[in-house]
Amino acid sequence: MSSLQTQLSKDTMIGRAMRPDSNNGPVAERVSPPGPTALIVDDDDVSALALSALLERGGLSTLAASSGPAALETLDARTDVGVVLMDIMMPVMDGYEAMAEIRKRPAYLNIPIIAVTGKDRDGERERCIAAGASDYVAKPIDTPGLLSALSGWLPAFGPMQGLRA
Repeated sequence: MSSLQTQLSKDTMIGRAMRPDSNNGPVAERVSPPGPTALIVDDDDVSALALSALLERGGLSTLAASSGPAALETLDARTDVGVVLMDIMMPVMDGYEAMAEIRKRPAYLNIPIIAVTGKDRDGERERCIAAGASDYVAKPIDTPGLLSALSGWLPAFGPMQGLRA
C-alpha cells in the first residue's frame, strides 16, 4: 500500500475546504497539509467537501470554488494551486468553458486539470480533454480511479513525489 493510500485510509481528517467565494466564510478552521494545493471547483457543497476530505487525508491542501468565475478569481489570487479538480455541470460557466478560460492564461497552460463529472458517456473524456482537461474522472468518485488520475500528475510536485496510487 502506498503512502497516499495509507493516509487516505486513516480515520482522521487533516482539514476542511474553504470557499474563498462564499459569503459564509470557511467551513472549518484550516490545517494545511504539507502537499500541494488542490482547487476543487464544484457547485455542490457536499461533493466539494467529500472530495476535499479525501484529498486532505492524502496530504493535499484544498480550496473550493463554487463556479467557473470563482475558480478563475481564486487562481488569479493564489500562487499555490498545483492541481484543479473541475466539475463539468455548473451554472453560470460550465466546466468546459472554465477549463478553456484557465488554459488561455499563460501561467496556467500546464497546470493539471482533472475533469470530474457525472456525465459518463461515450466521448465525454475526449470532450473534456479537448476543453483543456489533463485527465477525467467520473462521478460517483471511484477512489482508486481518482488516485490513479492524480498519481500521473502529482510527481510534478516536489512534496508529493514519493506518493503513488
